[in-house]
Amino acid sequence: MKLLLCSEAFHTPNTVQACVELVDKPQNEITMAIINEAYAVEEGDKRWVLSNLNDVAQNFPAEIDIINLLALSVEEIEARIMKKDVIFVIGGNTDYQMRVFQKSGFAELLPKLLATKVYVGSSAGAMVMGKRVSSESYHTIYGERKTFGIEEYLGLVDFAIKPHMNSPRWPKNKPEILDTAAAGMNFPVYGLQDDSAIMVDGDEVKFIGSPPHEVGRKGTEL
Repeated sequence: MKLLLCSEAFHTPNTVQACVELVDKPQNEITMAIINEAYAVEEGDKRWVLSNLNDVAQNFPAEIDIINLLALSVEEIEARIMKKDVIFVIGGNTDYQMRVFQKSGFAELLPKLLATKVYVGSSAGAMVMGKRVSSESYHTIYGERKTFGIEEYLGLVDFAIKPHMNSPRWPKNKPEILDTAAAGMNFPVYGLQDDSAIMVDGDEVKFIGSPPHEVGRKGTEL
């Protein structure tokens, strides 16, 4: 399983290079299947979505497809993704993202795809791959209340990610607040800044960019 779990997509050259390393082919030949439905339930300025998409287009000039999970059958989703090297999932509301994964059948399909494809998740696209921290923590840090009936994420990695730490867009997303919000969790929680990512290559886990703020099991710092 090859994953690149980012706070803010291809925000810096180090995340681009990590993706190239995981795919193991020339950067200008890497093709992308983009999933970008998580922002659909969020209000406000969406320039960040355009920025994320533009970063892909500028760094990866080969073919890019956009896969709408709710518009396609699971067979069509699989067929189109299998033609690409990378599954790139943009951010938004993580609980809604998980609901779309479930409703479309993508949650069940993904482990099969990960046998041959590299997964790059940005923000919610990264968070959904791991553990889910309490609903109250989402409200405290990101102001999100609606859960869409979601209590767990995919759990394909045994930790949780909190992206956008110290970002001016999220003034409450600070290390000391994460310490409180993640207290009592029985798995590690990593607060990532926007130049940060977690790279998973089989059993190897490596941090990219700025070191994460780590809150360990039962809220004790690692």
